[in-house]
Amino acid sequence: MSMRRDGVWACGAALWLVPFALAAVVLAGCASMSRHPAAPGSSAPTAGAGSGAHADSGSNAGSIEQYAAVIKANSDRSDLESDGKVRSDLATQSTGAADACLALDAQAAACLYGKAVATGMEARAHPTKAVGLLNTMLQKLSAADSADPNYDKAGPSRVRALVLIRAPGWPLGPGDADAGLTAARKAVSLQPNYPPNVLAFAEALSKTGDAKGAHEGYQHALDLAQTVPAGPERDGWLHDAQDGLAQK
Repeated sequence: MSMRRDGVWACGAALWLVPFALAAVVLAGCASMSRHPAAPGSSAPTAGAGSGAHADSGSNAGSIEQYAAVIKANSDRSDLESDGKVRSDLATQSTGAADACLALDAQAAACLYGKAVATGMEARAHPTKAVGLLNTMLQKLSAADSADPNYDKAGPSRVRALVLIRAPGWPLGPGDADAGLTAARKAVSLQPNYPPNVLAFAEALSKTGDAKGAHEGYQHALDLAQTVPAGPERDGWLHDAQDGLAQK
């Protein structure tokens, strides 16, 4: 099941990297970055190569919301991009935007969350470095959760859960299905009516062997999604819930 619609890689050279790629897709795309979009009429700054976008760079300086919007836009584009070079450039730009955001406020949830998403994009672009990048990603998500657990409708816990339940476990990676279930349960407790949180919880229940609980979770996610106004996100959530219900 994709879980792609909560915002969503290519496989690495070795087969064991495939779960890492999937986890990074989740991070890069699952997270809807900007709960507070840039003000009407303003333009988000363009992040340059590396850490080229700095908070004090004159006309290139932007707000936290604008840098978050850059990362979200790059992530959304990367989800649909098949060219590895373009994905790598988008990851580099997002890292620059995240670093510039952190330069404005190193403790802001939006900046920490943005850095996690950017790191996920880097892991997708450079799968041989995925182990270290995913660990860094999880650290940034924990920091974002400490800053604002409700950011992006409990995004730090939701995305953390998806990484932990999809990545391989030790010694190949940071995966931990039980810890993922704990994170997913927290996301649901914080924002119980947001379908992606319930979908993540259902997937975590499935991964930890609770087939009955997972089925109930997917059904609940389906019911919640059906109450949302029609649109691409709703269609994706319905699709993912139906996929989950079809599991044997």
